[in-house]
Amino acid sequence: MIRTLLLTAFSTLGAAAWFAQPEPTPMRAAAQALVAALDDDDRARAVVPFHSAQRLDWHYVPRERAGVPLRSLDERERRALRALLRTVLSADGERTVDEIIALEHVLRERESTPERPATWRDAEAYSFAIFGDPASPDPWGWRFEGHHVVLQFSEVEGELTFTPHFLGTNPARHERGGRVVEPLAREQALGREVAAALEGTLAQRARVDGPVPGDVLRGPGRDERFDEAEGVALAELPEALRGRVTDLLGVYVGRFEGPARVRAEELVSDLSALRFLWLGSAEPGRPHYYRLHSPRFTLEFQNSQNDVNHVHILWREHAGDFGGPIAAAEGWR
Repeated sequence: MIRTLLLTAFSTLGAAAWFAQPEPTPMRAAAQALVAALDDDDRARAVVPFHSAQRLDWHYVPRERAGVPLRSLDERERRALRALLRTVLSADGERTVDEIIALEHVLRERESTPERPATWRDAEAYSFAIFGDPASPDPWGWRFEGHHVVLQFSEVEGELTFTPHFLGTNPARHERGGRVVEPLAREQALGREVAAALEGTLAQRARVDGPVPGDVLRGPGRDERFDEAEGVALAELPEALRGRVTDLLGVYVGRFEGPARVRAEELVSDLSALRFLWLGSAEPGRPHYYRLHSPRFTLEFQNSQNDVNHVHILWREHAGDFGGPIAAAEGWR
């Protein structure tokens, strides 16, 4: 009798504990579904320990990468990967990433010769990796990465971070099938509009005619902070111009969905701490670079390569890259 009561009590407690488990977030659920969809070989390649050095090894150039490339996925696995991407990307963000990947076909056509096809330009070379176990409460994350795309997400103790975040386009603008394709046009146009509208001492402090960097400045392995006094504080700008900067930030934020968007909105919410710096000419077709930076994050936009038709964008959160302060304290970043 006592044994029966104890078994009943334990069974009840176990059921209560099971029902008390919170539902996985859409991102976690989609990551679990993707892992389950993979065959054994791809699963072994895709799932990497969270504390692995591979999680911190990111870049936006064509190269071999951790994880599983698109070329290895069947249609079911591709749908599972797409479902995961849609938990963090808005429709606009998804379209932008697709357009960037499609540029590999353009580059292959342009760079191939009869003797040497440009096989290094490969739209199937984009890879994903899952870091840690999305089914456990432990820290975990994932990355989708390839030429000109770095989508990196880390979740530590319920806090989601999305940096380093990189997008690029080469060519930044081209015509295909009678249509102009320019995936990062709004970031460029709005940034230029802000720079061109500055006048007087504000223009002198925000616009610098010095050399334009050949690339973004806080790329892989370059974690130095910028001088927080550089540029002009947004709080000093006329109201209408602050509105244009808000529009510009909205383009960056608007590429995200779900908790990633919430994080991005929170990062840019304090305009009083934000500064704007422009290097180079504000004239179309001339090399240029701009930066939006605050004590918490840096957004860089650079366009000087390939006759000013090659854009790089990088977003870094100073304390939030790769999982934030907790991950740093534990030696995971």
